[in-house]
Amino acid sequence: MITRKYYKEIAKLIKDNGRVAMVRNKPLFVIDSAKFVDELCLSFKKDNPNFNEIKFREATGQILNKAA
Repeated sequence: MITRKYYKEIAKLIKDNGRVAMVRNKPLFVIDSAKFVDELCLSFKKDNPNFNEIKFREATGQILNKAA
């Protein structure tokens, strides 16, 4: 069950891995996706020792599935 704790943790990770960047002369909030996924994996592993990091990274597109 997803609780407020998880939403707060994910919001913190977004905040910690984001920054304001100028894109086409407009300030936008961007996230370093590689670092963000690393932080998510650490958080998920801490919460669930059976967390499958490889499957998660494949689902995010960070690791290309050889069968695809």
